[in-house]
Amino acid sequence: MVRMSLALRFILLISLLVLATSVTLSLFFLYNYSQLGDAQIRKQGISLARNLAHNAELGVLTRNHHMLGELAAGILLENDVIGVTVLDHEGVALLETRRPEMIPAPLVALPGAVSVQMGAGAALIAPYTFAGSDQTEAYEVSYQVFTRRGEERNEEIGFLLEEENAADRKLEGIGSARILLTLAGRNREMAELTWAFGLLTALVISMAILMTIAMVRRLVKPLQTLAAATRRIAAGSLDQVIEERSQDEIGQLARAFNQMTSELFRSRRELEMYSADLENQVRLRTRELEEAQTQLVQAEKMSAVGLLVSGVAHELNNPLAGVVGYAQLLLKSDTDERTRRGLEKINRESERCKKIVQNLQTFARKHAPQKDYVGINGILESTLELRSYQLKVDNITVATDLDAELPKTMADFHQLQQVFLNMIINAHQAMVVAGRPGTLTLRSRHKVERIQVEIEDNGPGIAPENLGRIFDPFFTTKEVGQGTGLGLSICYGIIQEHKGQITARNAPSGGAIFSVELPVIVPQEPPAEEPPPARSAAQTDPAHACPARNILVVDDELAIIDVLYQVLRMDGHRVDTALNGQVALRKIQKDRYDLIISDLKMPGMGGQELYQRVREMDLDLSRRIIFSTGDTVSTDTRDFLEKSGNSYLQKPFDMDTIRRVVRTVLLSTAH
Repeated sequence: MVRMSLALRFILLISLLVLATSVTLSLFFLYNYSQLGDAQIRKQGISLARNLAHNAELGVLTRNHHMLGELAAGILLENDVIGVTVLDHEGVALLETRRPEMIPAPLVALPGAVSVQMGAGAALIAPYTFAGSDQTEAYEVSYQVFTRRGEERNEEIGFLLEEENAADRKLEGIGSARILLTLAGRNREMAELTWAFGLLTALVISMAILMTIAMVRRLVKPLQTLAAATRRIAAGSLDQVIEERSQDEIGQLARAFNQMTSELFRSRRELEMYSADLENQVRLRTRELEEAQTQLVQAEKMSAVGLLVSGVAHELNNPLAGVVGYAQLLLKSDTDERTRRGLEKINRESERCKKIVQNLQTFARKHAPQKDYVGINGILESTLELRSYQLKVDNITVATDLDAELPKTMADFHQLQQVFLNMIINAHQAMVVAGRPGTLTLRSRHKVERIQVEIEDNGPGIAPENLGRIFDPFFTTKEVGQGTGLGLSICYGIIQEHKGQITARNAPSGGAIFSVELPVIVPQEPPAEEPPPARSAAQTDPAHACPARNILVVDDELAIIDVLYQVLRMDGHRVDTALNGQVALRKIQKDRYDLIISDLKMPGMGGQELYQRVREMDLDLSRRIIFSTGDTVSTDTRDFLEKSGNSYLQKPFDMDTIRRVVRTVLLSTAH
């Protein structure tokens, strides 16, 4: 990049200002002069055309070419006139004369003709240009030739020879007179003026540059001295002093500079002492921030893994629903014993997959603390299922010793599941590191209004010096990237919030034992138990369904549509299907259905939008929509289901559940 000195910048600035001013004034003058020239030429053309029209009345009526030629010859003597044309009322040229030496190329009409009212007639001004140009080079002014209407006066025709009382006469157009004027003279004058203004502008700029150079030299020299002293200060020499020669602004700047150097010299020592202390503090804080960042990055990774697990579990629900449905449909059919045993295994393992996916979904979602009356053994069993496969892969034996009479208590299911899962994972990892066959033991006991849970492993145990620190935030004995140091501290906070205790100790035979104690808390207002109402056979047996109805099944998964179709056909219903909301809406507008089963999430129009559209068309039918979804833990899904109040099927669903929900909705909305 080229460096420009202050003097050169100042000279360029003044030159540009002068140039801009001169050019602006010149253009303004030239523009006004051009407009004035155009106006004069048009005015001249109007006057000539009007006079020719008045004088050509007799020549047009008598079609006297000689008379018209004499009139045109006089007009052609005028400056800028290059052509005269006289036409009769039919547009036939009675006279057309041009000055070819002043027309270098054929003329072409331009748009933008203007009409000017003049007494009884009007002058039409049309711009023309030469072929190959787009600028106006000539004007053609046309004026109509009038005469009084023919009336017999002593067998003579009265002619319009003057303007007096023209408005009171009945005029008749008998032709037109046209004058063609060139702008060549005006253009030459404009070119000469442009050249003159250019020379004047160059002279003004030259004088301005010379005057600016003389002024800049006087102003810039003190600044150059100041700049040199500033560079020496930047290099570390703070003993610079500038001579104060004047009392103007330059002199004030020099005095301020000298005062600044003395202050800098004094502050330098203070800054060096402060900098040394600040450097030590920055080094300490940087180390702390790096450690905290490492922990937060790991925590963010764990959160991302949770979201991934939730998404994968949700996507598994659709094919799993097909597997469960087909297995149950085949079990209803006539098969040999060997095939039936295989189908029962498929159904049993599918139900197992279904439970695992539901546990993964529940655990991966964030939940606001909500205490319910829950059983601790159930939480332990559901948590253990989340790790059962990995424990089996790593050859770890799981032993459970759960008190069957363990009372329920008020607790948050998801928070306690997080605590137990964290302790199981820690025990699992410790046994894997030990490199020998592991055994994980889970116990639960009821001790005087308290519930005790112990999770024991046969790993290497906890170092004695770490027993008092394992619940501290960010404390971990794992390698960098293997743990955040937040798990046990979060567990400690959760148990404290439940008014319980969490401790850790080493087992006498080796390994570690984590113990959780929770108080037994019963609801303040336990719900009154009412005897279940008597149920008819149709209510207890899915096979006893209500009369056959028209049902529309909407889902983007062909397997789920097929399963629902076959199940509903077993009860005699008439079933129609649609792969998305748009197709379903068209069918609803065309046919009448007693019930709709719709998936919530589909490409294009989903179940929520379909519900709103149906609600606008038929409120009763919208109440008979059963939604199917594999994402009941989503906040948006739950809010919609609660707001609508409609029944729903959670994927993967079994055959009996489908039939029972369909029967319930049809019977409850029967009318």
